[in-house]
Amino acid sequence: MKYNNYSIEDFASDPYFQMWVFEPNAMANKFWADWLTDHPEKRETVKKAKRLVLLLDRDEDKLSKKEVDAIWRTIIENRGVHKGFKKQNKGRYEISNLLKIAAVFIGLFALGFTAYYFNSIWMKESSKTIASNRITLELEDGSIVFLDEVNSETITNKTKAVVSDKNTLSYKNAEKDLDNKLVYNKITVPYGRIFELELSDGSRVKLNAGTKLRYPVRFLKNTPRNVYLEGEAFFEVAKDKKNAFTVVTNKMNTRVYGTKFNVSCYKNEHKIATVLVEGSVGVYKANGEGKDHPTLIKPGYRALFKNDAIGVSKVDVSKYTAWTDENLVFMDDSFDVIVKRLERKYDVKIINQYTELNGKKFTGIFKKESLEDVLRIFREHTHFNYTIKEKNVVITN
Repeated sequence: MKYNNYSIEDFASDPYFQMWVFEPNAMANKFWADWLTDHPEKRETVKKAKRLVLLLDRDEDKLSKKEVDAIWRTIIENRGVHKGFKKQNKGRYEISNLLKIAAVFIGLFALGFTAYYFNSIWMKESSKTIASNRITLELEDGSIVFLDEVNSETITNKTKAVVSDKNTLSYKNAEKDLDNKLVYNKITVPYGRIFELELSDGSRVKLNAGTKLRYPVRFLKNTPRNVYLEGEAFFEVAKDKKNAFTVVTNKMNTRVYGTKFNVSCYKNEHKIATVLVEGSVGVYKANGEGKDHPTLIKPGYRALFKNDAIGVSKVDVSKYTAWTDENLVFMDDSFDVIVKRLERKYDVKIINQYTELNGKKFTGIFKKESLEDVLRIFREHTHFNYTIKEKNVVITN
């Protein structure tokens, strides 16, 4: 790695290092903590470099005039902007000129912060448009209910579902006043939204952005509990040893009796995965192959259907369930995969014209950061340009 042989001045003039000093974030903190763990001999060098970088904050009284002169001379030389400077007889740059350049850098830093501030305001305004996307419920007769428009209201058309706080739909009272037949509803959650559902048996489902789930209004006695998923959902299935609960997708089904697990089956990802948090599940191909002898997985493992085969591997479960807390967790993920997740979370269309970036891998944890915050942090790792206009993002070299 390029940092292995860095001096104090090298660190101080490195843009990614400077960003970490001025605007630390989870990804940068993890990167530098891991790097220092591997290179403990560099701790003192990094400590001193951080002190030098803070000179950009005009805290000159903490350093001697000689130190200021030397620091800025080195930084300016490294950035190739020293050609027009006057030299004193002893070959040193004049401190007055150096401080003028320091003021320019500080001005540019302030200008960048101002641009970021107004961009943040723009993002907040833009989010109002994103929030207007509706979560829809399609009833058995084909009629559509916009769940954003109802609050603590019973949906009486062939169901007894109750919406609470516009974020949860419950069918616990659906046992009453219904014929003894399967009646289906379907929820569609748009990009930029997450929604919760409580089924008639008490099972709870959290639906991620860009997800559709078709399910019975009421599960019948002595009948398998089947739901049909396109997208991603986290399930907490109520125990029922007599009636299996099956998540049906277009390629791989997941059968359980009572457990907690995550299923992801977005069409644009060309793969289906089940990650088990608690209990036990069995997976088999959607065409019925292996149904009688499903592949069993244990907590902490992931079953992945890809290239017409099912593979099982141990994983960090938190990576795959972080979205339920509205967080993003990337662990050595390629940029093309990250783009799809960003599109769903922020309800945008990302066009990546810098194709070489797709194979780059990133690690990071994001909680309440805006889309622009996330892109800016990635850009500090591998430089690229981007523009955001309404719901369209264009990435270029």
